[in-house]
Amino acid sequence: MYKDIISYKLADGISKEHLLEVAQNIIDNWMKNLPGFISWEIHNDEEGRYTDIVSWASKVEAKNAELEMMNIPNAGEWFACYKEGSIQSKAMKSIKKF
Repeated sequence: MYKDIISYKLADGISKEHLLEVAQNIIDNWMKNLPGFISWEIHNDEEGRYTDIVSWASKVEAKNAELEMMNIPNAGEWFACYKEGSIQSKAMKSIKKF
């Protein structure tokens, strides 16, 4: 399994509820249909940062999905949720799940 881990802050004026609504639309209208997609978890902490953990069957399928990002319905609404300059991303490969 391959995981993309993205940390960010919400843009000014964007509520947690709005983020979750937009994320649900992304799942329903795009992400759930991508080959290799497993799940998308959204977490937040007490300091106002959010961390998404997106699980894929493989790195290849995750990278193919990145190439399709401009085909996301209402992509502008999703990208507008993120505070500019706050996004940090890394990828991890699962080696063992207990």
